[in-house]
Amino acid sequence: MGLEKRFEKQKYLSTPDRIDLAESLGLSQLQVKTWYQNRRMKWKKIVLQGGGLESPTKPKGRPKKNSIPSSEQLTEQERAKETEKEGESLTSPCEVNQEE
Repeated sequence: MGLEKRFEKQKYLSTPDRIDLAESLGLSQLQVKTWYQNRRMKWKKIVLQGGGLESPTKPKGRPKKNSIPSSEQLTEQERAKETEKEGESLTSPCEVNQEE
């Protein structure tokens, strides 16, 4: 299988996959690794410019920097949930029945 066909199926190669592919093509691991890095940059550039549809095999590598909440954000979220629960518990069932 050629580099382009393999790239269409798999955007990132594990070390064993890279070794196997390099051996099957008669290339060094470094050549395959470098080709993949360059090809991913080209692919990302095309996707960002809207020149291609995003592939279902979009990289599942590291999460984006802002996608993981900081400890401060987590604390804020927890406080908001607690405040929301406290607000719900202030309304007793008796008060709800009296309003009807």
